[in-house]
Parts: sequence; structure tokens; C-alpha cells
Amino acid sequence: MTKKVLYRIATLLGLIAILFVSTASTWYIYQGDTPEELL
Repeated sequence: MTKKVLYRIATLLGLIAILFVSTASTWYIYQGDTPEELL
């Protein structure tokens, strides 16, 4: 019982992390011009 609950929590956290990273990278890519320091 406990392992199943922990597994679900870990899966949920993993999905949240993937969603956050993909959203952040999409925002970063489409935010516009790249600063010259990064070129």
C-alpha cells in the first residue's frame, strides 16, 4: 500500500517537473531576441 502511494507521488512530481521544464524552455525560446552576450 505504501509503495503504491509513494510511486504515485513520484510519478506526479515527475510529470510536474517535465511540464515545468517544457513550459520554461518554450517561453525562453519564444521570448524574442537573444542578448549579444550569449552569441
